[in-house]
Amino acid sequence: SNLNAQNHLGIALGNMSRMERGEQWSQGLNLTPNIGRLLEALDRERLDIADVLGLKVRTIYEHFQLSFHVPISSVSEMNQAMVAKGNDVNGPDRPDSRYVTEDVPFGLTLIVALGNLTGRPATLHEAGIQIVSAMYGQDFGSENGLLNALNLEDFGIEDIRKAGQTGLLTRSKEKATEI
Repeated sequence: SNLNAQNHLGIALGNMSRMERGEQWSQGLNLTPNIGRLLEALDRERLDIADVLGLKVRTIYEHFQLSFHVPISSVSEMNQAMVAKGNDVNGPDRPDSRYVTEDVPFGLTLIVALGNLTGRPATLHEAGIQIVSAMYGQDFGSENGLLNALNLEDFGIEDIRKAGQTGLLTRSKEKATEI
């Protein structure tokens, strides 16, 4: 379960003016308490969806602890600990960064679709798509042709659960006769 799309959403929303101005800025240092709490809330939505699908995925806290060897605390505090250890990167310096142009249509839209299918709507993810779409004047929510081609609404929850475990998306016989 990839955290990049949700994390990049919060980072981009909290630092969009830096991106638009082409500034060089520290991503970890600017992952402030408010941005950290947004990332934590986005992660709770992702974890709720995984739970319905019967999947055990790492939390955002486990990700930062295992990837960057910092103690578990708030996401903002973990990022500050990374910065203190010299482990930081610059954030995007242009608005057409993959944080938006790839992660929103190809990462966030899938989470929203899975949330709808599992009965655990990813309302913050959906709001993020809407906000970024408004900021950019384009509909990022409709730009994922791959997701649209899957027609996930044609599958049952057991089909989606099985796909999460096997990597194969197939219709159950029960659902196939309904279509």
